[in-house]
This record gives sequence, C-alpha cells and structure tokens, in this order.
Amino acid sequence: MVILKDYATKTEIQERKNKTVNGFWPVGIDYGFSGVKGFAPNKVFCYPNCAIKVDDFSSLLESGVNDILLKDKEGYWIIGEKANEMITPANAMNYESEMYERNRYFSPAFGALMKAGLGIAIQSNAYQTYNGEPIFVQTGLPPEYKEMDSADLKEVIAGNYEFDMKIGKNPFRHYKFFISENYVFIMDQPMGSLFSAITDNDGVQGQFGIQVLKSRTLVLDPGFKTLDIYDISGGSVFNKPATFDNLGMHEVFERTVNGLKGANITVLGMQNALKRGYVTVLDKKRMINKKLHFDDLLEKNTKEVCMEAVQKLVSLYDYMQNHDYLIVTGGTGNAWYPMIRDHFRNMENLTILSANRNDKMLSNTYSNVRGYYFSLVSMLLHRFKK
Repeated sequence: MVILKDYATKTEIQERKNKTVNGFWPVGIDYGFSGVKGFAPNKVFCYPNCAIKVDDFSSLLESGVNDILLKDKEGYWIIGEKANEMITPANAMNYESEMYERNRYFSPAFGALMKAGLGIAIQSNAYQTYNGEPIFVQTGLPPEYKEMDSADLKEVIAGNYEFDMKIGKNPFRHYKFFISENYVFIMDQPMGSLFSAITDNDGVQGQFGIQVLKSRTLVLDPGFKTLDIYDISGGSVFNKPATFDNLGMHEVFERTVNGLKGANITVLGMQNALKRGYVTVLDKKRMINKKLHFDDLLEKNTKEVCMEAVQKLVSLYDYMQNHDYLIVTGGTGNAWYPMIRDHFRNMENLTILSANRNDKMLSNTYSNVRGYYFSLVSMLLHRFKK
C-alpha cells in the first residue's frame, strides 16, 4: 500500500558535515522538474520546483516554517510549497508550460528558483561558515539534452547575484556573490547517481565501487519528467544514453488525474492532494462534496508506468543478460526499486543496486545531486591539491 505523502516533494534543509575542500565552496545542485535538490559542505536541501511572482508579500498573514520568500530585480517571489498551494486548475496549464518545458532556463521563475537554491547552499551554520570562498557548482542534464543545453544552463548559473531571501520565520537576509563561468560544470545526469552509488561519505570509491564502475552497469533514473538510461562499460559510455519523456512520475500523476473523474485537479495540484491524502469531488446539482481517496489508483499507475519502463530496458538491452549491475535512482526510483528488484529476482548475473546505498540516511531523491557534489569535490582535490 502506497503512502501518499511519500510521493509529495518536501521542503527540508538538513544541516550536516560533508566532505569538502579547504579554500573552496563546492555546491552540487539539481534543478529537477519536481524539486530543487542541493548539496553543500554543511547541508543538504530540497524544495518543490515552484515559483510564483506576486506584487508584494502583504497578503501573507504569517510565514510558515517551509515558506521561502525572495526579492530580486524582477520583483517578489513565493517559492516552494507555499507557491504550490497557490496553483489553481485555472492557472496550472500556464505554469506547467513555463516550468516543465526543457527550454526554461531564461525564464524569471527559473531564475528565482536558482537564486533560492544557491542562497541556501552558501548559508552558514554550526557545521561550517561561508567566508566568501570561490563557489564551484556541479549540476547535470539528461543525456539527450546535454550537448544542446549546457551552454544555456551554464550562462544562467554564472554571474553576479544580489537578492534578499527569507526562509521560514527567519528575517530577510541580503545575498551578494559571484560565480565564474569557469567554475560551473555540467555532467550527464545519471552519472551523478553512478558516482553516488560507488562513493562513500569520505569521498572514497572502495573496491566494490571500482568493480561496479569497471563492470557492465546500467543506471536507471526515472525522474519527474524524464526516464534516463545510462549504459556504462569499463568506466566509459558503451551505448548512446537514452531519454524518454513519458516514463516518469509526471506520467504517473497524469494517469491518476485522468482517472479521478469529477475531481477538479491538475498534475501540479497533486502535490497538495498527496499531503492531504484525498481529492474532493463536487456534485454541483445536489451540492454534495465528498472526499475521494486515491491510494489504490496511484499505486496501480505507479506499477503500470514502472513495468513499461522495465519493458523498455529489456527491449533495448537484450533482456539485461549482458549486464552485471542495474542502479536505480531518483525520487521515482524510491517507489520503483522494490518492483524492479522483484522483476529481476531470478537473474543471477544481475545485481540490483539502490543509488543511495552509501548513505541510507538520504532518500534516493538526493542521489544525483550527491554524486554531483562528490564528483566536484574529487575534481577540486585533484586539481588543487598541494
């Protein structure tokens, strides 16, 4: 039985000590279609991918613990869960067309989401203080889009930043910093999960990790909007990476929305419905309003889309008979992992790994960005070691 709230994108900032490099401030960041995930020397964080521009903040009666408010030269922004709550069926289509499309990099809303993530990443806490060190950023793109989109994404991340941001009940804080274009790196997205699966919290790739890297390994990254498949052999790309636009959590939500007859809900509205645990169905003629629980429907659609993804795998990769490892990653991977492991349970040649195997305290939601971060730290250590 699925637990609906586990499917919702949460807002969280976890303070923790991560391996870093003295004199630098490495940041791994993942601007996913469902949420922005980040990794820094002193924290990990996540918040929903939603930014709504408002005239001012006077309509907010009080700040909730998960509220993110941002002021920049474009205006006033409400970001994350509070913004999601402001999405209605009437404006959902316009917002989806802006934020769920590939070419979103230069939109003001994407800029606000990006500033919020970088601002959170450089916040000081008890584990480490940011003292103006040069900021290095590692992110990723689906393999199919990397060649075409890297220049645009690098351009919008690099540059001078100045904005004010408030998180929860804390006061507004002013941010001013610079990121050099030479300090922005973009990798194939599933490679982040490969690095995560083979790297421990000390940044070390042990004997087993090196074995996985050198073997015939497939990374399955079912995200919100895309399913990415990355084939590795002997530590390098073996086949052209594959990306499918209709085999992620967006597809699961869309099928669920279409199956909720009589409920006025959109894919974006699913976030609030997941937290509530139900949708409402209105009989206008008789003025009857009922709560409709959709656990079973969501579970059914999750299994269907997962099995369609598995069929893509076995079709593209010769029934997986030539692979040694299959790494399952991403937030959607959390839901799919048990089904995939069960499907291949009789394949003695194939070992199914969860990308968060080196840090079970973190959800697979963070696996890509954890790999980005440790890849960046490794690069900095080798490039600038004294």
